Amino acid sequence: MKNKPWKYSLTAIMLGAMIVQGGTAVWAADLAAPSVSAPTVNYGLTPDIRAAIKSAAVTPTASGSQLAVTVRLYNGGAVQNRVPEHELRVQTASGVSYTLKPSAGNKEALQPKEIGELVYMTSVDSKEIGQIEQLSFVNVDIYSYPKVETTLLAMPTKSVWYGGTGNTALQNLENLAWGQAFTIPGVNSGLTYSPVEVSMQNTASGRVAVVTVLASNPGAGRETVPAFRMDAQSELKSYEGKRSEVDPVTLEAGEKKYIHFAIPVENGVSLSNLLVLSTDTFVPKGGGQATTVATGKLAIAWPKEQGNSAAAPYTIGQPIAFDALTKVVDKSTEVSLMELHLHENPGEGYQTAVAKFKLTNTSTTPTATPAFLSELVNAQGVTYQGSRQTNVTTMLNPGLSYVVSYSYIVPQTEDSTSFSLKLLDSVAAAPFTTTIAALQTDVQKEETDSTISLYPFDLKFNDVSVTTQTTAQLMYTYKFRLDLDIKQKENVVVDNNFSKLKFEIVDSAGHVVGSKDASFTGVNKLISGKQMLDATNITTDQFSYPFTVNVYETIETPNGTAKRLLKVIK
Repeated sequence: MKNKPWKYSLTAIMLGAMIVQGGTAVWAADLAAPSVSAPTVNYGLTPDIRAAIKSAAVTPTASGSQLAVTVRLYNGGAVQNRVPEHELRVQTASGVSYTLKPSAGNKEALQPKEIGELVYMTSVDSKEIGQIEQLSFVNVDIYSYPKVETTLLAMPTKSVWYGGTGNTALQNLENLAWGQAFTIPGVNSGLTYSPVEVSMQNTASGRVAVVTVLASNPGAGRETVPAFRMDAQSELKSYEGKRSEVDPVTLEAGEKKYIHFAIPVENGVSLSNLLVLSTDTFVPKGGGQATTVATGKLAIAWPKEQGNSAAAPYTIGQPIAFDALTKVVDKSTEVSLMELHLHENPGEGYQTAVAKFKLTNTSTTPTATPAFLSELVNAQGVTYQGSRQTNVTTMLNPGLSYVVSYSYIVPQTEDSTSFSLKLLDSVAAAPFTTTIAALQTDVQKEETDSTISLYPFDLKFNDVSVTTQTTAQLMYTYKFRLDLDIKQKENVVVDNNFSKLKFEIVDSAGHVVGSKDASFTGVNKLISGKQMLDATNITTDQFSYPFTVNVYETIETPNGTAKRLLKVIK
């Protein structure tokens, strides 16, 4: 009777589902039909304790094979029940029996209605283990002579992972398409998962594949994401992943959260699959290093294209639609891209792109300024990392807008007029990044008339001229004579963090003979009307006419001063 599945009452069937899968099959229809394995059959170990196989694996080692089994126990009684004394053995199709060692962390007793997991492992100096067909709980009476062995429970093992590298590791695993929702077979959890993004990122220690997975709780109670990991597979090799979240991830009923896995890979490797593995911890009795026991559960096809869904077409000035689950941008903060320019920098040897964002607090209380990163990606997938302006206000006051600029250093050969602009979260999967918005937009053309947009300002250059002065040492200095019209958009805050203008005097030989920085804030700020700027920071004993005036917008970034050429006046 003990070896027959527990199916003699509706209550027993419901309890069995709770032990094995948390009732996942009930919610499958509400989750776009995720891949859900059939509930694991459970068996009677004692009149009150039920047993089910969570995982069983035979994986190759340097000198042989590692056998590992995790068994889930459930005490359905009304009092504490002791787990009977036993050895755990696995039997192969050829009749060979292996005894596994119990982990020091295994429970010896279960409280009423408690679920416990027992971990067993052993290493064998042989690579010819064969097919595992059954595992048994065996009580050994060592005080009898000859010793008496009693099989307490024997369970067939229909799902065993025979690990390895490359395609060998994928044998006997269900194969899923990228993006398909799934539950983890054998794991006592009702949570479902969907891979939503993968990106290849370079670090000081090498290349890393960062996988973002959406975890959903369709149940009626709180659940914690169980221990599992994702590995990457090539045709010949496996690459072990690690979850970025250190603290436990808990989901309330109906809640969704992202979890992230970082997988170090080799440069130039072509990946074919992701492997979902449940993980357990084996602690040797008598002390020793704890070992992570991993068992393959599912294989997911590697996406053909990296990144999340394609960048959405975007119109300059419109509010940006962020990922609904992001915590980088507060729900009451509206972010709009107001400018995106790409231009050459005379004498610098590269181009500079500048993106300017408007951040608006639509709430009634101050909110923190969102600290997102950004990247420009051209049609060929070439990515240019953005550098945020150095000083940014930390808080946004209600009803007001603030401006934050990002600059991108781009080679002279870049001739794209349309880019994907990706906004990134640098915290959720730190030290790696994840995408929270992706926009497809065109680079704005520089104005050809006398009015220049420098959000939130519109500048009109009525006149710019240069005058010279001779010092007592017979050296030449220069001054700018400006006649400007400046108009500022309402309710947009401009402080000393805002970008500045830089005026450069270039002589006929191409030498910079004078320059001056000017700001839109402070005592000596630029104003509408006529004004004089003194460029006495450079003196020369040569006088060369005619002059050309280059007008730049400058932004201070952690990587230095970024310049955007606004106008060339001759």
